[in-house]
Amino acid sequence: MAIHAWVPSLSLTIFHRYIDPRSSGARFLFVLCLLLVTLTTSRAQTPAQQYVYGSLGGPPPSSVAGFSKASQTGALSLVPGSPFSERLEGGLVAIDGQGKFLFVLNPTSNDISMFQINQASGALSEVPGSPFAVPPTVNPSLAPSQPISITAEPSGKFLFVGYFWGDYLGYSTVAELAIDTSGLSPILRTVGSFGSVGAPVQLLTDSKGLHLYVGLGIGPSGNPVGVGGAQVYSIDDSTGVLSYRGMAAFFPSFGLNYAIDPQDRFFFLQGGDVGDVMSCIISPVDGTANTCFPIYYFGILNSSAGIVVESSGHFLYIPQGQSVAVFSIDQTTGALTQVASVSGVFSGKGSFVADPMGPYIYSAGLTISPTVHTYQVDQQTGGLTEIPGSPFNPGTVCCQGLAISGNPVQAISGPAATIFPSTAATFAATAGTSSATQVFSIVNIGNQLLAINSISIAGTNPTSFSQTNTCLATLTPNANCSVSITFNPASVGTFTAGLRIADNAPSSPQTLLLSGTGVAPVAAVTFSPATPSFPATTQGTSSVAQTLTLINSGTGPLHVSSVSLGGPNPSDISFTNNCMAPVSPAANCTISLVFSPIAPGQRTASLVISDDAPDSPQMVTLSAIATPAITAAGTTAQNVAAGQTANYTLTLNPGNGFSGMISLACSGAPLGATCSVPPSVAVGTPFTVSVTTSGASHALLPYSNFPRVTRTPLLFALCTFVLCLLALLTVGNRVPQLRSRRLAWTGALATMLFLAVITSEGCGGMGATPIQQIVTPPGNYILTVTPSATNAANKPLQLPAIQLTLNVSP
Repeated sequence: MAIHAWVPSLSLTIFHRYIDPRSSGARFLFVLCLLLVTLTTSRAQTPAQQYVYGSLGGPPPSSVAGFSKASQTGALSLVPGSPFSERLEGGLVAIDGQGKFLFVLNPTSNDISMFQINQASGALSEVPGSPFAVPPTVNPSLAPSQPISITAEPSGKFLFVGYFWGDYLGYSTVAELAIDTSGLSPILRTVGSFGSVGAPVQLLTDSKGLHLYVGLGIGPSGNPVGVGGAQVYSIDDSTGVLSYRGMAAFFPSFGLNYAIDPQDRFFFLQGGDVGDVMSCIISPVDGTANTCFPIYYFGILNSSAGIVVESSGHFLYIPQGQSVAVFSIDQTTGALTQVASVSGVFSGKGSFVADPMGPYIYSAGLTISPTVHTYQVDQQTGGLTEIPGSPFNPGTVCCQGLAISGNPVQAISGPAATIFPSTAATFAATAGTSSATQVFSIVNIGNQLLAINSISIAGTNPTSFSQTNTCLATLTPNANCSVSITFNPASVGTFTAGLRIADNAPSSPQTLLLSGTGVAPVAAVTFSPATPSFPATTQGTSSVAQTLTLINSGTGPLHVSSVSLGGPNPSDISFTNNCMAPVSPAANCTISLVFSPIAPGQRTASLVISDDAPDSPQMVTLSAIATPAITAAGTTAQNVAAGQTANYTLTLNPGNGFSGMISLACSGAPLGATCSVPPSVAVGTPFTVSVTTSGASHALLPYSNFPRVTRTPLLFALCTFVLCLLALLTVGNRVPQLRSRRLAWTGALATMLFLAVITSEGCGGMGATPIQQIVTPPGNYILTVTPSATNAANKPLQLPAIQLTLNVSP
């Protein structure tokens, strides 16, 4: 803090506390002190003269144009002696934070020219030993080359330079340089370096010099994916050594241009090949920027130009060829809204800069005509108006690099506190339990000691929130401490309160709004493992039991009402349900699963659990591979003549772990043939399948084979004769004279008829007739032997049938 910021109040305090204000001498001393303070304050508040420098660039020798800036109007006037010779090719430029030195990159010579700035006139003089080259650091055999970015920090002690080619092939490098003024003449001294896959296309530091931002683009590897965003490094204020802290605005594509809000609140990135822009909130704790807003898409832009934020931090400017898109910056979130487009503004990368101490923007282009333009920023709309007298003639071709001296006036003088993040996410917890903890940082963003008097929870429902913290009684400038807050609702409902920080900052107390929702207990189900894995198992056998753990990941008790199987092959799985009792929150129960496949191949099923969780029923997919229970081996084809028997010798070889008896059946035998198999066989035991065919032969057809139509008339005649005979006998008995003669004739005739019938019925009547027997037709036939078996649960196995080929010849 400057002396003028605290001397008046200190003098007044001393006067009232230690001097009698009623004495005339005391009053005289007080007036004298105030006069001295006023003179001191006036001198301290007089801003230093600002200068603008532009580097020509190109084949050596090059030159640097110098301008003095009028603080009230922003107008430029040439520095006496301008342009100044730059013996090498020149390029991008940077001014140290104290405005004492100008640095010019020489991209071909791979070094840095260093000029001392005359504070009174702005004239440049190259220091002895200039230019300075960065030697090999990490790799002793290779020095970095092709410098592409440069920046200084506010203290004026350090300079940082980015190189496209680093200490190792495929890597880029950022070099840390100390501005050493301890000797007879100033020099640049290399402190160290570090490598990067992405190229350091732009380097920036915050207004306090706490952090360096390395904006990444496409590097030597040429792969643009994942090299958008900036690496964030803390700067050791005594050595300049950098320490990695994280990322700012990580971008899915490559980065082009970067900018920082002058108040160090927001970080901006323009990336990709269509000018997409991202804005992120900078953490005052470590400088990282991971809270970002959605990418703003607004079409193809001039990717070669830079982007800048004007000194008030209200507007961002993005060049588009010969026009500039103007975006307003939300002062709380950093979100961007395009508000205007200003035409006729030409700019190039490294030659489009904002005045850190006034509402002006300077631009230049590498043209022969005077091209240094000054634009005044409209503080209400963000519009740009070229000031009278602009453009200003640099006296030479200009400019490939442009820089303006001056540091912004420290906006915060004295102790100042901020809470980061500035908003809290809504807490949620089950009634009677505690939520996840949210952590916030209290940061002293002022330049004096911050005294923390108290940290408390206040508001409507203070008892529903609790806090613990790491804060001591005081925080030094830029230091921070953390506060951890937990939500503890006693019932269902919405609760509000505020974190209250009482301190010695003018804005005390700082307050962070807290809001939480207490919810009713509810069960939730998760499984471990999410998908059980079974080993390959032979059909007809069973796998080792697999344990599925059901976890109640909710906040209320879980009641499992049923467990069942579904899906394509539910018969292949069996289970034991151990989840019969209620499952408390964070507790678990198990279900034991056994894979007992009845068919080979990929087998799937679903375990369905019904319970009182909101997403009931839950379904767990079960999948496993089953190998065959048996594999047939042996002879499966035979050739025979009709009338012969074909024999097939087969063996049913068992799969891994399978044993037992297999029942057999045979089908498909051709006409006149029979197939016979053993009713059952043990696996691994050979057996025979026999197929007997029929051949050609002759035979007499027996009586019984004659048609009924031949035998029936004969039997009818015999019956008629018998009836007649009985009638004659009856009559003869009544007439004795005729009895003997008739009886003789009747007996003879009956005998003849009886012999005729007997001969006809027993011998065929008309003699024996030869016939043709059934013969197996010649051809190729397929017979099927069907094995069958059951598993231990008496479920039938789906066993493969055995196909036998039979070739019958005549």
